[in-house]
Amino acid sequence: MDLGLKGLKAAVSGGSRGIGRSIAGLLAQEGCDISICARGQENIDAAVSAFEGNGVRAMGRAVQGRDGDAVRGWMRDTVDELGGLDILVASLSAGGGTNDERYWYRNFEIDLMSATRAVEEAYPALKKSQNASILIVATMAASETFVAPMAYNAIKAALVTWSKQLAEAYAPKGIRVNCLSPGPTMFPGSNWEMIKVARSRTYNSALRQQPTRRMGEADEIARAAVFLASPAASWCVGSHLLVDGGFTKGVQF
Repeated sequence: MDLGLKGLKAAVSGGSRGIGRSIAGLLAQEGCDISICARGQENIDAAVSAFEGNGVRAMGRAVQGRDGDAVRGWMRDTVDELGGLDILVASLSAGGGTNDERYWYRNFEIDLMSATRAVEEAYPALKKSQNASILIVATMAASETFVAPMAYNAIKAALVTWSKQLAEAYAPKGIRVNCLSPGPTMFPGSNWEMIKVARSRTYNSALRQQPTRRMGEADEIARAAVFLASPAASWCVGSHLLVDGGFTKGVQF
C-alpha cells in the first residue's frame, strides 16, 4: 500500500532513540524530509546521518523538553529549513517515575507542554499543507491502572483527551489529529531495559500480562504510527490506537 508520504515534510520530537527514532526513520524510508529534536546531540547526529541515507533532507536540534523557547525554536527552524511542514509527531517524554511531586512537574513540562508548544508553533505551517497530520504518542498506561500511581500515566491520559479535543477543533481546518498508545516496549536504553535488571518482579509481572509473553519492539510501534500519520489514514480523525500486543484488557468500544 502506498502511504502517500514521499516528498512530505515531517517533524518528530524525541526522535533520536527508541520509538521516536523508529518513527522518524520509517518516515525517512518512506520519502519524508525529517526533523527531530531530543536531548543528546551525539544521538541526534547519528540519527540524522541515518535518515539522510534514504536520500531525504534531515535535520536535528538538541533541546531540553522543559525549555519552551527551545521547543518552539526547533519547530520554527524545522519549518524554515524544510520549507514547510505536513506531519508532526509529538513523542518527547520524560518517561516513568514515581508519584513524587518532582515527577509531576517533570512529566507535565516535558510530556504535555512540549507537545502543546510544538503543536501551537507548527499550526500556521500545517494549515498550508494538503496532507496535514498531528500524531500524539501517549501510552497504554493512560487507559488502565498500571504498576502504581504515577505522574507519567496521568499526564499521558491528559494527552489522550487533548488529542481528541484537538481533532474536533482542527478537522475543519484540514488538519487530522490522532493519538497512539504503545504498550510495554523494549529497546536499547528504554525504561524496561532498566526495570528488567533493577526491578525484575515488576518486569516479570508485566510479561505475564502480555498474551504473547514478550515485550513490543520499537519498529512494531513505528509501523502503526507512520500509517496513522500518513495520508493513507485520511479517514482516521480523533482516533486513539492502542498498539500493545493485547496487553490492555479493557474492551475498546
